[in-house]
Amino acid sequence: MRITSNSVVTVHYILTDDNQDIIESTYDSGKPSVYLHGRGQMVRGFEAQLRAAEIGQKLSFTLMPAEGYGLRNVNNKQRIPVKYLKHEGKLSPGKDIRVNTDNGVRHGSIIKVGKFNADVDMNHPLAGKNLHFQVDIIDIRQATESEISHGHAHGDQGCNH
Repeated sequence: MRITSNSVVTVHYILTDDNQDIIESTYDSGKPSVYLHGRGQMVRGFEAQLRAAEIGQKLSFTLMPAEGYGLRNVNNKQRIPVKYLKHEGKLSPGKDIRVNTDNGVRHGSIIKVGKFNADVDMNHPLAGKNLHFQVDIIDIRQATESEISHGHAHGDQGCNH
């Protein structure tokens, strides 16, 4: 079976930066990543590289920023009242945070903290970076109608929402 749109794909991967430093590895947790292909759950370039791959295939590829998390936008900063960031604990410059927006949760990084407001860089932490992947295709199956209608893969216990 080959990966197509609406395939549930199980992969192990290692993601490194240009210095070969590991950013993320599914091997560390011992749990592979499972996603519904073609639904934007992985960055666009990742899905493009896996299109038509088969079970057992091992892939190595590099994504340029435009294929990953985009280029850094130096103007992508927001001033947010600290009362809306209490769930993040103690704020300090450089801390990565998650911000609830009208368009869902977005990643950000604290630039500066004042008494009432925090300046936040709203670029994704991996924006502007080349992403180097080593991927092992573990399993591929056709998504169920329920998974397709929900827009995500379900685990062994079914859907938990």
